[in-house]
Amino acid sequence: MDLVLSKEDFVLLKKVMETYISDLRMEIANTDSFDWRQRMHEDEDRAKAILERLQAPQPAEAAGAKFQILVEGFVVGLG
Repeated sequence: MDLVLSKEDFVLLKKVMETYISDLRMEIANTDSFDWRQRMHEDEDRAKAILERLQAPQPAEAAGAKFQILVEGFVVGLG
């Protein structure tokens, strides 16, 4: 499966992920439930890992992942 994005859409996706992580950190800090906090920490870790992969696109020829985000000549493999 491929997800094709324009450069502008790709930049927006990264901003959305950054905002989500920032908002999630505030939610974690304000949560009293230990179990819920643990789940949010797990979500934060996954979101950070995704964002890290979004920070390092590679030329499309180097792609070998099962799921790819294609960004005008670059690809980010996510699987």
